[in-house]
Amino acid sequence: MSTVLRSEREVNHLNQQAAHTIMKSLPSSFPDLSPYGASGASADNQQHLTKLITQPDYAEKWHKGFEPAMAKANAAAAVVRKGSRLSPSDRGIELAKANLDVGTLTNFAQITGGQSLGYVSLDTQMARGTIRPNSFTLYQALPKSAAFQVVDYWAYASDTGAALPGAAFSGFSNVNTGTLPTNYGRYELENIELKLLVDGRAITTALAAQNSFVDVQAQENINAALGIMESVDWANYWGNSTLFPNQYNGMSTFIPSANTFDYQTFASSTSSMGWTSAQTLFNLIYVAAGQVASYNNYGRITHAFMAPDVAADLQGVVTTLLNNFVNGMPGGQRIEAININGDVQGMRTRFGEIQFPIDLMINARDIPAQAIINGDGSNRATLTSPTPPATVTVAVSGGTNSASAWGTAYVASSGIYTYAVASCDQFMNESILKFASPVSGIAVNEAYVVTIAPPSDLTAAVYRVFRSGLGYTGTAPALVRYIGAVAANGSSNVTFDDLNTHIPGSESLFLFDLAEEDNALDWRYLLPLTRVELFAQNLFMPWAIAAIGAIRPKVSKFHALIKNYVPDNPTFNPLSANV
Repeated sequence: MSTVLRSEREVNHLNQQAAHTIMKSLPSSFPDLSPYGASGASADNQQHLTKLITQPDYAEKWHKGFEPAMAKANAAAAVVRKGSRLSPSDRGIELAKANLDVGTLTNFAQITGGQSLGYVSLDTQMARGTIRPNSFTLYQALPKSAAFQVVDYWAYASDTGAALPGAAFSGFSNVNTGTLPTNYGRYELENIELKLLVDGRAITTALAAQNSFVDVQAQENINAALGIMESVDWANYWGNSTLFPNQYNGMSTFIPSANTFDYQTFASSTSSMGWTSAQTLFNLIYVAAGQVASYNNYGRITHAFMAPDVAADLQGVVTTLLNNFVNGMPGGQRIEAININGDVQGMRTRFGEIQFPIDLMINARDIPAQAIINGDGSNRATLTSPTPPATVTVAVSGGTNSASAWGTAYVASSGIYTYAVASCDQFMNESILKFASPVSGIAVNEAYVVTIAPPSDLTAAVYRVFRSGLGYTGTAPALVRYIGAVAANGSSNVTFDDLNTHIPGSESLFLFDLAEEDNALDWRYLLPLTRVELFAQNLFMPWAIAAIGAIRPKVSKFHALIKNYVPDNPTFNPLSANV
């Protein structure tokens, strides 16, 4: 967000407010955060963290210990920016190191007959079926820089203040005898608020000492770091501090509306061209890059971050180009070394090269929590705190809406859809779904109005709304996708108007200017990913992995967003029941 220049008193007041917010969210025994792992009394540790958050000089001295690590992180980020694949960074390699594990399903207390104890074959290498550290592509690619306050400010030159093109000419006589035209540039003071991320871990002393084959604490450190990085990378795209105050704002908030492109609108306007979905998307990226590079924008798109499904769809463009080339060869002409290669790593444009990096987190929360299955078959959707809505009802709005995107394809077969809503607390923990009865009867340019009654315990802070594909009337959590969110209102009902502006199951592409000379986007941190020792209770040894930071768009208009891309053969088809 941007603001006018503030007085020193106003700036200090903002910093005190933000620091108070951070401190309230910390555990009562949050300990020393020094890079050397020292710990002390709880009061001393609270005092240290307070100084770190509120005193720039103290934070600057403390950060000097992280300068070598930050230089290493920036070198790794530069490598990722130069390559469009999921390139591992030095930090990623550290996190990816294998940890040893041992275990057996044998319960020796149940052995009867024969020898009571025999040899157990042990593979001392742990097999890990979790997310890879180098999957957080955007975070890995961002330059890193240190902040010295929770509310972080930077100066921004928004305009040269010069006359419009063609109006800077003056006659010699005018300069000698008239008034000299005098202009001034336009400047702003931009700011973001850094946010705290914490993942607490604990093991028993017995577990830590059970054998010499596995370092349980090391594995839990990795798990906590990966969990925090999932939140960081997802929030880089979709963070919303309005609905979830503990989050920082992501790029979907900062990108100007003029740089936001609806794939469905573009596909409709170019339908006569006969392009496939992948060809249409490929051409839309050209259009978006041209828009960002145009007069009064002055950006240069260098990377188009996309989900794996989108990258897989774009490989079909290679087949089309190859067919055109081979079928169009002049008779008898010799062609040297035709390489059939479906690895579309990017595109060359008149505005420069654009890489196509893959990021797994872009669409990670489109699926309800109830349908995201953990390794043991469970899910993280809650039954209480937050508790699902009491009731969800849906009805046609009646009358047309100028903002509606309900077209003929989506109202076919009387527009039969099933809606579901989940409650979220302030931390974005999500409840199980509450399904509405199937609804139908919508017409072009109308809307479906979703009315949500709060749970009796009023534990909902936000409601996340999901919709099925066309024609689905069941209640399977895996067959609905996210379309929007609305804030709860205590004991009162709230409504969500579905204008079909966010198509369920569609993909979004984020187009960024990551050119080093533009310095238009980076990651700003007050506390890097740090292990924090907590006070042991009974036989438990608790600790936390914590970080304080936020993505910082120094020049928002240098970036763009393409939304509502639906592939030819999507995993979730909004125009099908998907059963």
